[in-house]
Amino acid sequence: MTLCAAISKKLWFGHFYLGIAIALPLLIIAASGIVLSFHDDLRYTAPPYRLASPVYRSLDADTLAKSVRHHYPRHRLEMLFLPTAPEHSARVKLAGPEPLMVFVDPGTTAILEAKDATDLDGLDWLRELHRGSVLGLPGKIAASLAGLGTLFLWAMGLWLWYRRSATAKRQRRRVKCFPGLVTIHRQTGMLLGGPIAVLALLGALLNFAGPLMQWLDPPPAIVMPTSTQQLTTLPLPRLVDAAVNGYRNSPLERIYFPATANQPWRFRFLDGSWGFVDGQNGTCLNSKHHPLIGPICYIPCIVANCWACLAIGCQSFLA
Repeated sequence: MTLCAAISKKLWFGHFYLGIAIALPLLIIAASGIVLSFHDDLRYTAPPYRLASPVYRSLDADTLAKSVRHHYPRHRLEMLFLPTAPEHSARVKLAGPEPLMVFVDPGTTAILEAKDATDLDGLDWLRELHRGSVLGLPGKIAASLAGLGTLFLWAMGLWLWYRRSATAKRQRRRVKCFPGLVTIHRQTGMLLGGPIAVLALLGALLNFAGPLMQWLDPPPAIVMPTSTQQLTTLPLPRLVDAAVNGYRNSPLERIYFPATANQPWRFRFLDGSWGFVDGQNGTCLNSKHHPLIGPICYIPCIVANCWACLAIGCQSFLA
């Protein structure tokens, strides 16, 4: 047996058993990813996320924040989700002994509903399942490793395709039983194996996007705050104006309220960009422009996930 034949034999077994090992996790990730591609369409189909009647003139962020503070004086505002469509409600995440998610009518500031922020609805649970977070940190690591395994699976498949004569005997046994599945599996791997592997690799990295961004590109910090004991800031309208003036290419979507004086105010825009403002003097510290391609960017993800489900199904039958 030549060296290449011996390598091909080991890679064939590695490709086969690795495919079996990651088939179920990848099937769950791909299927949940297809559903999550329509997240906003599913999220805003019913109350309290969807308003009974559209509001075409939403109140400003400061009015919404003051209304929630008045109703929940013992909680601290952590995050404010502004409505991005007339039929969407505003949401405020509150920190405290009992974390709350409060839904607000953006036209009247009426409290629509308040629920425990730790309670997951169907879409929230599906997102956690997609990331593997339902099993905690080990689940996230396992989901990321499954994504990395796709890259190795595709690389081994390419080698075996070019050296298919070395594994022809094993392939012939399966061709007799599943001729159509073998062809689909091979052609899917050749045509879409690369894009699926890249998509899985990006997903594995995005699973830890928070820690990676803190390490590679941390948000700016206020070096010398006026007070480290009590958080004193400018009025919210001035901070919003500073953030919006620093980035005018997209509407404001989200406001993050700082917990300590050395943290900047964070503003997230609808296209994925960020603005950071010093709450004590209104200085725009930094802007990070990471614009999304738009809704069309979901199309290749959906197609790749569908093909991934098909390829994984073939792998399961061939096993």
